[in-house]
Amino acid sequence: MKWNRSIAWRVVKWLGWGLVFLLIGIPALFTLSFLGIQEATERQWLGKAPSHEAIAARSSQPHQTALLDVGFDSLAERLRLIESAKQSIELEFFIYEIDTASRLITQALARRAGEGVKVRILVDFALPVFKLAPEYVKTLEAAGVAVRYYNTAGIQRFFAAQHRTHRKLLAVDRAQAIIGGRNMADEYFDLSTTYNFLDSDLLIEGPIVGSIVDSFELYWASEWVTQPKDLSGDISAAVVQDLLGQPSPTERGLAQALQHHAPEHGTSTCNDIEFVTDYPGSGVERRKVFLAISQLAHEARRQITVETPYLVLRDDGANVVRDVVGRGVQLRFLTNSLQSTDAFYTVASLADGLARLQLPKLEVWAYEGDPLRSAARTPNSARWGVHAKRAVFDDDTVVVGTYNIDPRSANLNSELIVICRGNPDLASAMKTSMAARLAQSRAIVGTDHPGGVDALIEGASDKSVFLMRAISPLASFLDFLM
Repeated sequence: MKWNRSIAWRVVKWLGWGLVFLLIGIPALFTLSFLGIQEATERQWLGKAPSHEAIAARSSQPHQTALLDVGFDSLAERLRLIESAKQSIELEFFIYEIDTASRLITQALARRAGEGVKVRILVDFALPVFKLAPEYVKTLEAAGVAVRYYNTAGIQRFFAAQHRTHRKLLAVDRAQAIIGGRNMADEYFDLSTTYNFLDSDLLIEGPIVGSIVDSFELYWASEWVTQPKDLSGDISAAVVQDLLGQPSPTERGLAQALQHHAPEHGTSTCNDIEFVTDYPGSGVERRKVFLAISQLAHEARRQITVETPYLVLRDDGANVVRDVVGRGVQLRFLTNSLQSTDAFYTVASLADGLARLQLPKLEVWAYEGDPLRSAARTPNSARWGVHAKRAVFDDDTVVVGTYNIDPRSANLNSELIVICRGNPDLASAMKTSMAARLAQSRAIVGTDHPGGVDALIEGASDKSVFLMRAISPLASFLDFLM
């Protein structure tokens, strides 16, 4: 009996230590390792990123721009650009799903490739979301479409694997481009029947598109890029659908509707436009976009409105926020509630950090998750979330890009943004769009009657609330990965 009690006590003791290690040891190890990488970078042990003219380009020549706030409208514009291509098409995405939207785009790309247009796709290899497996690529390359993967580092190289290209762009003939928050998947173009994103892209026509393409060339040729044929034996993927197969009747009807779609966006001229992107590769010294956004924030004099799907502030971001509001600038964030996102871990981090967001001149709003009441078409899904990465500064400067307000975008991902200065018309269009989304959002902090954590989780499923609360004790340890 004593022997059995002794064994039981040992089991309980080891389980207790195992739980302590799980809750404290592993997060602490990750945090210390990440801080070690940052310290090595700051001490130049990892070297400086080489300079390249495509990393930051600014032009005072007139550029035609348009805000693409409606998913269906943005898909129609992408197809129009592709069909108009005469020489080259470049695409770079974090996610390239295998679904209706991707089939429509991919088939259009193959048609242009068949007529002699140079078509290239660079897609990130993040395994949790990666779908464009080598088996699909064989079909694409047979049609004349070249495909490359960015960062195929496996989980055994934990920190190298955390670096991703989160950039999203489509460029045609070095003359026109679309950049913004949308990946290649149905939910970014209002086509999903379960959940869709309220997102935003910027259509650009003018010389700076050449710099955007030059940055694509830099990534395409980087040491982080792998040819799919080199991984064919390592990836197992059941090809259940041919991307270039005959379209279904539904797809044919959708293609016709997109072809005849009347644009839902206006155009404006930007006479001061800037493109900024991070340099390929891991290491915080290669991250340039955060610095550009910080500079814009420091230059603001009256107000800033920011839309971001995730709001996770580390010390550097919190310092920027304190500087902005400390100068009397009104700062407003629009992000997701637990109901409007599946990223329960980022909501946990936001909830955990609400205390330090209790600052004068600072508001945080969370989207409720319902379809947008101002939408022109009947919504396909009952649940929506914000996914745009954009901001308006002082009613005349706008930023659109791929940068989320979180540590992953600041320290780990490669991102891009376009800045248009001195354009009140474009700023007004963006503010109108944001106002429609804010009208269906709840105040979390900063207003007369903010809802706090209760408003952040209101309407969410019991499962989402449980997951958020379960991860909450680890949120402060793991926020550098969020």
